[in-house]
Amino acid sequence: MIKVDGEEVQFKKFNDGTLRLRYAPRSLVGVCVILWLYDSDEEMADLFFLVNHLREKSEMSRLILEMPYCPHARMDRCKENEECFTLKYFCEFINSLHFNQVKIYDPHSNVTSALLNNVRVQKPEREIQYLLNTYPEATLFFTDEGAQKRYKDIIGDTYFAFGVKEREWSTQKINSLQVLGAKHMIAGHDIIIVDDIISRGSTLYLAAKQLKEMGCNNIYVWASHCENTVLQPHINGQSLLDIPNLIEHVYTTNSIYTENHPKITVIQQFE
Repeated sequence: MIKVDGEEVQFKKFNDGTLRLRYAPRSLVGVCVILWLYDSDEEMADLFFLVNHLREKSEMSRLILEMPYCPHARMDRCKENEECFTLKYFCEFINSLHFNQVKIYDPHSNVTSALLNNVRVQKPEREIQYLLNTYPEATLFFTDEGAQKRYKDIIGDTYFAFGVKEREWSTQKINSLQVLGAKHMIAGHDIIIVDDIISRGSTLYLAAKQLKEMGCNNIYVWASHCENTVLQPHINGQSLLDIPNLIEHVYTTNSIYTENHPKITVIQQFE
């Protein structure tokens, strides 16, 4: 979905599949904010035509792109020659549109913000603090060392543990997860797992299963971006949230999550 100054833009097509765009800007001058809540790569073409249309039909002084979820952020490096560095090419596309500012929310790695021009990164400080206030006795757990480093300036002196994953690069399958850090703060404690993105929940499943085996109580999850695929059966014929006595609740944003589920609450709305 793409909005201009809070108004959703309707993208229609001719019979041959090409874009038919009719849009009149609310204001012909000043600052224009485009909000892109990513759904698919097809929207890149919509964005390209919309931006050029706005520039031709108005005299905006500043054009801002708010893109909470940055597509292709997972592909922030290549280890094999045949792999395509999609994040690099995606960022080059965004840069070619010459936005005065690009706002992104909690990107997967620093590579994303390094490749984007005029970028402003928003971190989930308020959201994580909200969970710490809601569950004041809980111990934080990060699914990997990268997440621990990403959020360390937010959590301060809060106790935390973290996982060390052994992953098979070619399949992205996680073979094992070792828990390090404040392990003494797991047994008998609630846990808040903090991560930037949930896809189908394989990493969360391994982490939660191991934390439960170590004697923790309820497990809550914060994910800055939650894919709808988390609700699909994936783990022994079940979705992550259908597994009994594992994940109590997930908190997230509407950056890419569009479904409704009793165990998922959106606490940050981009609109």
